[in-house]
Amino acid sequence: MNELNVLYTTDEFYSQHAAASIYSLLNTNKDFDKINIYIIDDDIKKETKDKLQALANDFNNAVIIFYPFEKIREKIPAKDKSSFAKVGYARLFVSEMCDKDRILYIDSDTVINTSLRELWEYDLEGKVLGGVQDNPALFTLKTVGLASNDRYINSGVLLIDLNKWREFNTEEKFIAFIDKHKGFVTHHDQGIINGVLKDNIKILPPKFNTMSQFFDTKANQIKSLYDIENYYTQKELDEAVENPVIIHYLTKFYNRPWFKSCTHPLKDLYIKNLEKTPFEVKLSDGELPVKIKLRKFIFTRFPFFIYAFCERILDIKRKINIYKN
Repeated sequence: MNELNVLYTTDEFYSQHAAASIYSLLNTNKDFDKINIYIIDDDIKKETKDKLQALANDFNNAVIIFYPFEKIREKIPAKDKSSFAKVGYARLFVSEMCDKDRILYIDSDTVINTSLRELWEYDLEGKVLGGVQDNPALFTLKTVGLASNDRYINSGVLLIDLNKWREFNTEEKFIAFIDKHKGFVTHHDQGIINGVLKDNIKILPPKFNTMSQFFDTKANQIKSLYDIENYYTQKELDEAVENPVIIHYLTKFYNRPWFKSCTHPLKDLYIKNLEKTPFEVKLSDGELPVKIKLRKFIFTRFPFFIYAFCERILDIKRKINIYKN
């Protein structure tokens, strides 16, 4: 059967955003015979689940499977000391809730802009999973055992070969990694995935997870800012911006699209998709934090080398905080 399997993780607060993403997913992938949408449910209210189910019912090929987070919570090591929401770790235990061969994990703060066919059929070349490269600072890589020439991925979109995942005993290794780091893993689930699977990750084209920084920062600037040896070309980033498959609304200099103050170039796509769901369109008044506003001001008003110098200074503070933990 021509089948697509997708995993989301959400709670009551993020359910509106998940709905917008799910509608965009279903609306752009009508050519699949069946789309199984697995939702890890962190105390979502019944009326909210009913709305999500009603959304899926409008599409003949959609099935929603809710999976209680409570079944997974006990698997997260008690040593985890971070303030990160525990439900964020749920994707680390994906094989428990899905008996398929392959699944696509997608964060709720996304919009699917076009068919996922190319991504779904992408050749992982024997790797456990595929993801789009992110750009953390070099010291962040080192905290999870990566070197300067290793490519670190963002965990917001993950194409997972579940057979390889099981063969590699991935979930047991995740737990051991958290224990080894005494509950403090930089970037939480993302750091864990990169640290454990660093030799088993296929780097995907950036269009499959078009992050906010692609819109305002050049490839050579990103490499310079974060001491990255291996990164995308500017042509690849341009393609991601011009023809994104999945848009991932990270805060960066734009804020999230559910805030009135959001300046993301593709904010309207989120709103248009949300309008098609049973959820009311409610935009919040939240502003960017003052620190980010200041960084944005320097980035947009001064030569890049001045911004880069300021970021280097901030990195010292970030590094100290990380190594304290």
